[in-house]
Amino acid sequence: MNYSYIIIEDQQECVLKLQEELKNHPEFICKGIAATVQEGINITLSQKPNIIFLDVELGSEIGFEIIKETACFFNEPPFVIVLSENEKYAKKAINYDVLFYLDKPINPTKLTIALNKFIKRFSELKNHISIKDRNAHWLIKYDDILLVQSDGSYCHVNRLNNKKVTVTKPLKEIETLLPKTFLRVHKSYIINISYIEKINTTHKIITLHYRTGLFEITEKSKIRLDETFTIKDSIVEIPVGDMYLEKVKHVLLTSKSL
Repeated sequence: MNYSYIIIEDQQECVLKLQEELKNHPEFICKGIAATVQEGINITLSQKPNIIFLDVELGSEIGFEIIKETACFFNEPPFVIVLSENEKYAKKAINYDVLFYLDKPINPTKLTIALNKFIKRFSELKNHISIKDRNAHWLIKYDDILLVQSDGSYCHVNRLNNKKVTVTKPLKEIETLLPKTFLRVHKSYIINISYIEKINTTHKIITLHYRTGLFEITEKSKIRLDETFTIKDSIVEIPVGDMYLEKVKHVLLTSKSL
């Protein structure tokens, strides 16, 4: 698998050194180079890279401004590897969720460690959807999502634990963020096909069946608490829209997961 990166650095010597070292990692493809904050913002938004190699000091400007100015344009922002000769920015880097703090001059071993850390985090992220509600940024495993329901200008991401995350995104946009294991079955619903039990084509109803494990804690005495693990079966019925029915039947007939 290939990964894209950009370099935002005003020292040409550092740029050349970094590019030379990255030749030893051919799966990483350069998408551009910038030397100022404004150039960095422009190239970040136009290229949407997986990684930004970011110099903290760009002349009289501070590179962290690029992260700040572009974050709202990404559902999953690029990973940032900071390039710096000065440790004084290390604490500030934590506030911007920087992946790795790479000292200059570039050390090949530390660069490899940073790239391996990126691959691990990137792989983990690919098993999740990254969404924001009013209060927090959520990373939810795909397997933990039962369905997504449209509600006017909002969408409710329904999880297996019966909790919801409500986001201000249309269902069409949420659909683009989900893998092929999710299926639009109605103007108001996207479902996780892993949990389909059956489809009634006459009444145009899909039945979802899922199990959750619960720890029940009961007080058997004033001193001792007893924990019991129980399995709960749940059934949810979702309508299938007329315009989606044929596609739903085709997907379910050809799906290897059913």
